[in-house]
Order: sequence, then C-alpha cells, then structure tokens
Amino acid sequence: MGILGINNRTENWKTVQHFHGLSDAAKVALVRRLEPDETATAKEIRIELFWCGMRDYVYVERRRQNLDDLVVRLYERNFASLRGKIEGSRRKSGKPRFRKPKDHNYAVPVSPPKRKSLVDNVKNTEVDIVMATPDCLFVGEAKDESDLGRKGSLVLVHQLVRQYVTATILVHLSRRPMRIVPFVVTESGKKLKSMRKAGQVAFMIEQEWLRKDNVLTWGEVKDIRDRAQ
Repeated sequence: MGILGINNRTENWKTVQHFHGLSDAAKVALVRRLEPDETATAKEIRIELFWCGMRDYVYVERRRQNLDDLVVRLYERNFASLRGKIEGSRRKSGKPRFRKPKDHNYAVPVSPPKRKSLVDNVKNTEVDIVMATPDCLFVGEAKDESDLGRKGSLVLVHQLVRQYVTATILVHLSRRPMRIVPFVVTESGKKLKSMRKAGQVAFMIEQEWLRKDNVLTWGEVKDIRDRAQ
C-alpha cells in the first residue's frame, strides 16, 4: 500500500521500481533477452531512465550553427519514404493501420516553420528506458494503463516511431555505429494482447525495427531482475 493508503499508479514510478538499481547480472540478462547476439559485459552496459538524449546533445552542441539543418538532412536521408510507409501500412483485413496523415505528418519539411517543427519534435522526445552497449542502443517505452501516444499536431505523430526516428538521428549525429533496438514493457493478459495488436507496434515490426519478442511484460522484467540477484 502506498503513501496515505494510495497506490501509485504512474508508469514512471513503476519504471523506477523495475529498472533502477539493476544488478550487473540483471543488466546483462536483460540486454541478452532483448538482443540474443549481444555480448557486452556488465561494465559496458549503461542504463538511464526518462532520457532526453537529443535535448541534452543539443545543449552541448548548441554553438553549431547548422545543427537544425543536420537534423532535417538526416531525417530526409533516412526517412524520406516514411510518410508513404505510414499511408501504405495495412492490417490483415486490408484496412489502413493508421488514420490518413495530415499534410505535415511525416513529410520531409521544406519551409522554415515546418523544419523547426520537425526539429522541435526530435529535441523534445523522451524515452522511458535507455540502455547502451558498444554496439546497441536499446530504446524502451513503459506502459501500464495508458495507450501509446499519438499527436496529430506533430510532424512525427506516433510515439514509438518518433522515438525510433530520434534515436536514429542522434546515433548519426554522434557518429556512433550502433543498432537501434526498440522494446516495450506493458501489463500481461489483455494489455499484452492489445499492445501486440496496436498499430504502432505492428508497423514497427513490419518495418523490422522492432522484434515481436521485444514486447515484454512487467512480470518478465521482474523475473529477470529476481533471478539475477
């Protein structure tokens, strides 16, 4: 029971409970659960929670006059076809997986206001759980009762896609040849089934950006942690 007899139902608190203070063995076990070929040792694994990597990178590199232009160019180089993929994504029934994008959604921006909008989306992206090894950047989204975020006012509408785009751009800016390994943590039972069917998750799997097995439950994370104690 929580403070004043009230259970804390926030995803942030649950994330801290499960991922803060992982033992060395638990870090290694979790990394290898998400990426079976990973061989990093505990000393090579770093973990941070509620990570705003692009925001903090921009702060350090703020004197680079062309940084915003670099972000846009990297988006164009790596994701010029993303809008078409979003529009063309279909369920097994043949129905569109996503609502029809607005004109600015996922489009390669041309005008200064739209370029600024894209850059702001990337700068303000937060990731719940990030782990890094010499070869991989693990990007994790924690969910409990809420669904995956979707904001049609943004260029990068969908939460998981936005995180993947941001991580990819940041890896290029940092000149680190790392693979991006997304994962999701959610409740078991109906929530797990619902998450696996979610449009964003299905799209990420379709693009081979997310492994189907990397939709985990809180129980799995707890088991990994407990076994490694």
